[in-house]
Amino acid sequence: MKKIICTFVIATSFIFSSSKVAIAIKVKGSVSVSQKGSSSSQKLRAGLPLSDQDRIKTNKNGFVALMYLDDKTVVKILANSDLVVFGDRANAEINKALDIKYGKVAANVKPQKGKDFRISTATSVASVKGTELAINSDPSYGDSFTLIEGFIEITNSITGESTEVNEGETAISTQEGSLEVSQTTQEDLEEFGDAGLELQTQELRFEIEDEDGNLKEILIKFQ
Repeated sequence: MKKIICTFVIATSFIFSSSKVAIAIKVKGSVSVSQKGSSSSQKLRAGLPLSDQDRIKTNKNGFVALMYLDDKTVVKILANSDLVVFGDRANAEINKALDIKYGKVAANVKPQKGKDFRISTATSVASVKGTELAINSDPSYGDSFTLIEGFIEITNSITGESTEVNEGETAISTQEGSLEVSQTTQEDLEEFGDAGLELQTQELRFEIEDEDGNLKEILIKFQ
């Protein structure tokens, strides 16, 4: 998987003082976002800041890469996916979580200084400190967790069974309650081909409102 390289050009204190927790840094195809408690959605565009509990949906040709604002953790949401982004600010850090309703997601999670990065589905809960992984979630059948780097702990929510998954392994957690780990195959990786999209160097300019109501311009360069 290619890694997105991000550079903040100005001081990030303006970002940390805002209510935003992440930003969409790459969007392709049809992608929508809706805020917590809202029945309406809007088209998600690159450069749009995201708040705690924003819900993102992609259609059959949709793709979005988002970046958390504190440590540049990147989450890539592939086509036909639906998830909720969580971010709870604790001073300059953000306690992060994803609630995947269904679909395919790849993440490059930076080492977390506070709480673990929590990833939940209808079938499983994964606790992540810092790793690169890919997830395929179907609420009817279960989940696969493929570890590219690092390790995670996965719990099957049906039975409560837990296991560690290491680099080069794939865990299958099912609605029947089983939880099995095996060596990752090429077929496992091919499911996430779109997550390796090579991004050209780009710049995003956008405004964020700080706690005093002042608008601050933010410039982000990324690949």
